[in-house]
Amino acid sequence: MTLHKMAASAGLAAGLATAGWGIAATSGTAAASVSTGTANASLAASRATQPVSGQDRRFMDEASQINLTEISLGRYVQAHATDTAAKKLGTRYARDHTTAQANLRALASHLHVTLAKTPGVHNESVVAHIKGLTGRDMDVAFVTTSVAGHKTAIAVFRKEESAGSNPAVKAYAAHYLPMLQTHLRMAGHAASVLHFTAAK
Repeated sequence: MTLHKMAASAGLAAGLATAGWGIAATSGTAAASVSTGTANASLAASRATQPVSGQDRRFMDEASQINLTEISLGRYVQAHATDTAAKKLGTRYARDHTTAQANLRALASHLHVTLAKTPGVHNESVVAHIKGLTGRDMDVAFVTTSVAGHKTAIAVFRKEESAGSNPAVKAYAAHYLPMLQTHLRMAGHAASVLHFTAAK
């Protein structure tokens, strides 16, 4: 992890948790960096008063759509997949993106930003397509979609890291980017278990 990402992750844990936004430190680096007292309160106050740019708002809206899509797909595949690898992938997505969405909602509420409440038309059509399949066909379609979807999501989160303005929103992106990268690696592994090659 780069120093930039370490600082961003620590900032998320310290600044947002102190502000009461429900963000918990989930990595050893972030947990070790969290101190108590006046310094944290000042950091949280500073983050809260920063302006929210159009890029920040677009990112939060897109991140919400991503989370909602993965929660919906993850829960469905967890219950209906025939392959263990696909089922585990769905379980992990549902769990991780539910937490990410809860934290995003808390952050958006504090910053007075309205989030997308649905996955969006395109994502809903993808979810409907996968839910219309059964057996191995569904498993393969889910994993294929997971690879492509997480590549897109990673690009969205990286853009916020580089082009965003609000420190708290940028810290959210930096904090959850490793989660998306882990999901992408897991999807690639699931593809190998299912004996097909996902698109590069």
